[in-house]
Amino acid sequence: MARSTRKQTELFLLAQPLEALSQIVLPTGEDVLRRLFCHGSNSKDNRKAVIDEVVRVWERAHIPVVPLRSIMKKLETLVGKYEVRKKAKKRQSEGDKVSDALLQGHLASLFDIAAPATSSSMIHLKQKDKDFLDDHRGQRKMVMSTVDKESMAKESRKHERLAAERRRKEKELAETLERGEMIELVTGSSATAECVDSSTSSSDTNSFARGSAAASASRPKRLKITKEVAAAADKVKLTSRRAHHVFSAIAADQGVLSPSTSSICRHRKVLRKETAEAAVKDYRNQVQEHDAVLILHWDGKILPGSESQGHVDRLAIVVTSPSLEGEKLLAIPALPSGTGEAMASKVEETIRHWKFEDRVGGLCFDTTASNTGVHAGCCTLLEQKLGRPLLNLACRHHVMELILASAFKATFGDATSGPDVQLFKRFQKK
Repeated sequence: MARSTRKQTELFLLAQPLEALSQIVLPTGEDVLRRLFCHGSNSKDNRKAVIDEVVRVWERAHIPVVPLRSIMKKLETLVGKYEVRKKAKKRQSEGDKVSDALLQGHLASLFDIAAPATSSSMIHLKQKDKDFLDDHRGQRKMVMSTVDKESMAKESRKHERLAAERRRKEKELAETLERGEMIELVTGSSATAECVDSSTSSSDTNSFARGSAAASASRPKRLKITKEVAAAADKVKLTSRRAHHVFSAIAADQGVLSPSTSSICRHRKVLRKETAEAAVKDYRNQVQEHDAVLILHWDGKILPGSESQGHVDRLAIVVTSPSLEGEKLLAIPALPSGTGEAMASKVEETIRHWKFEDRVGGLCFDTTASNTGVHAGCCTLLEQKLGRPLLNLACRHHVMELILASAFKATFGDATSGPDVQLFKRFQKK
């Protein structure tokens, strides 16, 4: 097995690839390139990994840097200059030697990613950090301490702050538990006093203490949003903001707190998801119980969307079965286009979500080319995706349309066009 030598791994105008950046000095352009080529390739992921290492060194020096996109652009420019000269490394004219010397001098300087001097972070930078940066832009004699005393002090203060917060919470919990025990004791003593029918001044004092303690310890009740309430709000198309006004009036009448608009919206989303999952599970159990074979129906409809979308082309996906009563609407996903591939992808995604891919035995569709195409039709693609042939059932309505159209054409001749009335077109658009 051949082994690579140091000569073989040596980089053009650079030393050997760098396994890690130094943590006591800011890296030069040469250091960054050596670290990059140690990863093996000049890919985007490798450049990002090297930039993360460089930024960590600068952060350790407490010097603010420019945004990451600017650092990435600077590195790409440096790599581009190096690659251009590397391609012409066999040429050794006087001009090429001068270019090599200039490039080496540029690489030996600091890979400067410091924030602009006019930025607020640089203006408030400590003087010792400014001196360190100025030194590395020139002679590069200063180094960072291996032990960052300032960072250690920050960590120590952080741990002390967390410990104090923990002690405060433990103290509050102990006081709460003690207050609860006092309430129970006061309640018990009052009950005993009532049994013996004693009305002393001490019992009055205890009753007052119990009332004030109970009032401070009891939490106010909040209006609860049930599934029925959420379903009713959805049925009448009540937004969360409008529902908040209704709930606030009810809560004020009942003497409880009303949930906020964001809480109402969050609860409605959770309840909708639970209702949808329950409906899917219930119908799935019915199909398994009757061992039903499903007929899959789909048809595209143009429906109004949001104000920004206008009208959206959606695909209604329905299943029926002789073993089950009625039909079941599975989904109405939006279509990116009206092609057979787009429809087949949405239908497959829906039936796999419902776990009906092994239950579908037939397809019911209209007779458009996007459905009945031999190569790119939705039916053909669905059979390929499910891995088995399916019974193709052309919709009888569309079949009768073709028969009636042919009958009228044979009886009355070619179809005639109606009058072009602009008023009708305006009503049609509305």
